[in-house]
Amino acid sequence: MALKPLDADDGVIHPDTRTSLFLPSSALADCVCAYVVRDTLDAQLSPKQRFSHLPVSPLVSIIWLIHGGRSSIHIDDVWPPSSRRVVLRGPRTQPNVWKNQGPALGFSLTFFPDAFHALTHLNVASLLDQARNLQTILDRDWQKMAVAVLKAADDLARIQIIEEFLTPRWVPVRAKQPVTTLPDGLTLFNDWVDAVALRASISTLGQSTRQRERLIKGQMGLPMRAIRGLVRMESTLTQGNESSAFGGQSLAEVAHAMGFSDHAHLCREVKRYSGLNPTDLQLAIETQESYWPYRLRQTLKAR
Repeated sequence: MALKPLDADDGVIHPDTRTSLFLPSSALADCVCAYVVRDTLDAQLSPKQRFSHLPVSPLVSIIWLIHGGRSSIHIDDVWPPSSRRVVLRGPRTQPNVWKNQGPALGFSLTFFPDAFHALTHLNVASLLDQARNLQTILDRDWQKMAVAVLKAADDLARIQIIEEFLTPRWVPVRAKQPVTTLPDGLTLFNDWVDAVALRASISTLGQSTRQRERLIKGQMGLPMRAIRGLVRMESTLTQGNESSAFGGQSLAEVAHAMGFSDHAHLCREVKRYSGLNPTDLQLAIETQESYWPYRLRQTLKAR
């Protein structure tokens, strides 16, 4: 018997949304992971299509609501609505769901957490699973940059403002980092975490295991073992393509290739990462508008 076709209210991928990913300049390649644009201004979305399903992530983000309706970000409701237009979001240890109340244009700057720590001296662990008003966290210079981005004319102008702000701050910070033997310029999250681990081992020589773990957690938000787990899952999902969330391989092949102990181990980790089992996640990525963050992640394999 033929299956009933999905209608718009089932949340299928909408042709009129725009999701774009821009990579940073080479000077910021080990500071900024990517710039992300999510534009639904020209799309008439159903209630289910307005959701965004977000996986766990080690990254720190600044999110601008450039145009459109209020976003139901998890912020204390006593804050004034204007504060929701620029939000600082820490690493996520659990999958969660956001919903836009109407057509909107959003822009995000995503940092590697150790780079964000080096720039701001903030303890990243204090930001875990939180979305906070940027004004309560970062100083006036960052606030001025955030307002300029909010007022910029287009995506490229926003990126230019950010790069002109970050580059003179990041270059001297980067110069103080311990030299590693990894190639200049990162390729995917596994290279990033290898570089972090190597720098940590150099910079914490002579310190106890507990001191080293506390330092890494403050810089990264999570212990190194947890970061490596997230990075492995990121790599597992970013290998996909337009026809298959897992690159066309069987789950047993994926489990073996990515170093999981067995098929069941992969299934448990995928569900912890996304809230769905691998089969349901693959179907959602391939068919559902709200799983656009997962499709976006697959473009990172080009880095």
